[in-house]
Amino acid sequence: MDYLVKIWDNQEGFVLKKEILYQADNDVNAMQKASAATPDGCRSTYETIDKEKYEKEKRERAEEEVAA
Repeated sequence: MDYLVKIWDNQEGFVLKKEILYQADNDVNAMQKASAATPDGCRSTYETIDKEKYEKEKRERAEEEVAA
């Protein structure tokens, strides 16, 4: 399954710091990977996603920002 972990900077008032797309066999492994990717002073959330749909939306957002 594909997962998206979002890293939030806790010191700056929960500002989104970065997103990481990864694969895991189950929710337990996904939680462990999200925890390992989270630096000190930050929080993280993770969710199951459709990789192709996520990459398409990300590409469209990037194109909109370039056009603006």
